Amino acid sequence: MSYQVLARKWRPRLFREMVGQEHVLQALINALDNNRLHHAYLFAGTRGVGKTTIARILAKCLNCETGVSSEPCGQCSVCTEIADGRFVDLIEVDAASRTKVEDTRELLENVQYAPTRGRYKVYLIDEVHMLSNSSFNALLKTLEEPPPHVKFLLATTDPQKLPVTVLSRCLQFNLKNMSPERVVEHLRFVLEKELVPFEEAALWHLGRAADGSMRDAMSLTDQAIAFGGGKISEAEVRAMLGTLDSTLVWKLIRALAEENPSALFAAVDELSQQAPDYSAALAELAAILHRIAIAQVLPGAIDNALGDAEQLQHHAASMAGENVQLFYQMALLARRDLPLAPDPRGGFEMALLRMLAFKPQGVANIPTATLSGAGQPAPQAAPAARPAEGAAPSPEMTPAAQAANTGAQVMPQQAPQPPQVSSADISPCEAPVPAAPPGAEQAAPVSAPVPVDDAPPWSEDPEPQMSSSGEGAHEKKPVADAPPQYAAAEAPVPQPPQRMPQEVEAPAEASTADVGAVGAAPHRADDRAAMRERLRQQVANVESTPSQAFQPEVEVAPQPAVEEVPAVPAARLDALSPGSWPAMYPQVGVTGILHSIASHLELLGRQDNILSFTLDQSFSSLYDEGHQRRLADVLGDFFGQPVTVQIQVGEVHGGTPARLIAATREAQLLSARDALNKDPLVHELQTELGAQLVPESVEFLG
Repeated sequence: MSYQVLARKWRPRLFREMVGQEHVLQALINALDNNRLHHAYLFAGTRGVGKTTIARILAKCLNCETGVSSEPCGQCSVCTEIADGRFVDLIEVDAASRTKVEDTRELLENVQYAPTRGRYKVYLIDEVHMLSNSSFNALLKTLEEPPPHVKFLLATTDPQKLPVTVLSRCLQFNLKNMSPERVVEHLRFVLEKELVPFEEAALWHLGRAADGSMRDAMSLTDQAIAFGGGKISEAEVRAMLGTLDSTLVWKLIRALAEENPSALFAAVDELSQQAPDYSAALAELAAILHRIAIAQVLPGAIDNALGDAEQLQHHAASMAGENVQLFYQMALLARRDLPLAPDPRGGFEMALLRMLAFKPQGVANIPTATLSGAGQPAPQAAPAARPAEGAAPSPEMTPAAQAANTGAQVMPQQAPQPPQVSSADISPCEAPVPAAPPGAEQAAPVSAPVPVDDAPPWSEDPEPQMSSSGEGAHEKKPVADAPPQYAAAEAPVPQPPQRMPQEVEAPAEASTADVGAVGAAPHRADDRAAMRERLRQQVANVESTPSQAFQPEVEVAPQPAVEEVPAVPAARLDALSPGSWPAMYPQVGVTGILHSIASHLELLGRQDNILSFTLDQSFSSLYDEGHQRRLADVLGDFFGQPVTVQIQVGEVHGGTPARLIAATREAQLLSARDALNKDPLVHELQTELGAQLVPESVEFLG
C-alpha cells in the first residue's frame, strides 16, 4: 500500500476529532440533535482550518444509515463511501474550475431528482467565490427554495467576494485560524501515534511556520520527518525552515541589556556568518521582547516551550519595562524601514545602535534657570558704572538705589515742561515718547536697535539701565517718571501721535509741509546735527536745575513695599513617618515614570536616614532597581541630606499617596453632589420642569 500523507491520514472523521472551531461545531451538533436543519450552510476561513472536513462530516451525519444525528456510526456503507470520496449523493464541485454559467445550469438540472442511496442529496461547492456573476444569478432561486431532499454546503476562503444575495440565503460560519498552541498539541498527538521521535522546541517552530493552518502544519511535519531521516529535531527544523538560531538573538538581547557595544557587534558578526534574513532576525528579536514584556506583567505566563524559560525569567527581572517597550517599537519600525537601507546588515546594525543610543535614562531634569533672551540688545556706550554681569536689582532696593547701582542720575517724580522742540526738527525714528501720567505704569516699548553711527549724542551720558536676567545684557528703556527727552533714547516704531496731558506740544509755526519734508529725508546730516545740539542744551539745562526746585503738581501714591519672601527651609527628615508620608509626598516634586511608582509606595518605617517602603504589587510591572536609586536622590535633595531607600514589592494597607489623593477626590465629589442636592435652583428645576439630577454626571472641578 502506498504511503498516505499525514494531512489525509489524520483528517478528522467525526466532530469530536476536530481540533478547534468549537463555536461552529456546537451550532451544528445542536441543530442535528434537535432536527433544526437549514438548507444552505456557508463555511468561511483560511486554508487548512477544516471547511471541507466539516462539510463531509455533516454529509455523514445527514445520510448515516443509523439516522440523522451528530454522531455518525462511521461503519455503515454510507459513512465508508463518504470517507473514501465515492458516495453518489455527495456531489463535490470545484467552483474554481467550473465558473461558467453553463456549468451551474448543468449542475442544477438534477436538483429536482431524489437522491439515489442517501437520505439527502448534498452539494458541496468548494471555493464558491470563484463563480461568475451569471452563475450566482442562476443559483439564487434554487439556493433560496431548494427541494426538501437537497442541502447546499458552500466553502470559501474569501467571503467578501460573495454577493449579498447569496450570503443572505445561507447560515454563515467563520472558521478561526489555528493557534500555535493548538497546532503543537495536535502534532504531539499525531507523532506519538506514528512513533516518530521529536523535540518539543521543533514542534513550536513548525506551529508558528504553519501560520494558522493545520494542513500546512501536517505538511511541514511530513517534510521535517523526511529531512531528519525519521526524526524531528530543532536544529534540523531550523535548517529546513531557514529560521535563525535563537541563541544568537538572546546574545543580542543580553548585549542590549548590558549596554555592551562590543558584545553586540560580536553577536552581529556571528549572525552574519549564517547569511540570515535580517527582517526575520528583527521579527525574532521582537518576538522575544514581546515574551519578556508579558513575563514582566504576568510572571505566571512564562512557558518553557522553547527551552528558554530561565533566560526569559532572568531578562524579565533585569530589564526595565520601558526599555523593553522601546526596543520592541524600534524593532518593528526597523523592519518597515529595512528595504530603504543601503544594505540589510547596515539597516539591522543601525536599529541596534538606536536601541543603545535612545535608551531611557530616567526622567530629564526640568531646567529652572531663566533662559537668555532671543533678541539682541540695542548697542550702547558703556556707562560710567554698571552692575556685575548677570546681576539684577533686588526687589527691596528703592528706585534711587537702583539708579545709583547703574550709575544713572535720579530724576524727580514730576519735572517742568522742557523747552519746546519742533516736530520738524526731529525725524520720525527719533521722535520723543510721551511720559506716562503720574502713578501710571508704563510698559517698555518694543523697538529696533539704534545703529551705532546714528546713536544720539547723549548716549555718552550715564542713564538708567535695566539688566536682563541670565546673561547680564542691558536694554535701554524709558523711565516712567523721567522727562520726555530722556524717554526719547528708545525710539519706537513710528505711530500716529496721541495727545496726552504731558505730551510735548509742537509750536504753531511747525507746518505739515515741514514734517513731510523731514519724513522724506530723515537722515540728512545738517538736520540731525542741529537737532542733537538743541537736545544737548536741553539736557544740560535740566541737569543744572537743583532737584529741590521741582515740586510735583500731583501727589503720587506711595508704592507698596515689596515683602521679602523668606527662603523655604529644607524639610526635616525626623518629621517623616508612615502617617505623614502621603501628605508630604506632593511637596517632593516627583515627576514622570518615577511618580507613577512612588505614588504607590507605603512607608514602613525609618531608621536614621534609611527609608523602607512597600510597593503595591499591582503597580510593580514598570519597577526596577534604577527607580530606587533615583527616588533616593530626589528625597535626598528634598530633605537636604543623603537618604537611602529600600523598596520591596508586596501588599500595602492604604498608606500610599495615590490612595490619599483618591480618597480626597472622592470626598470632594461627594461634597459637590451634596451641594447640588441642596441648591435651591436645582430644587426649582426639579419641581417646575421635572428635571432629574444624575449623580454619575457630577464632577468636582476644584
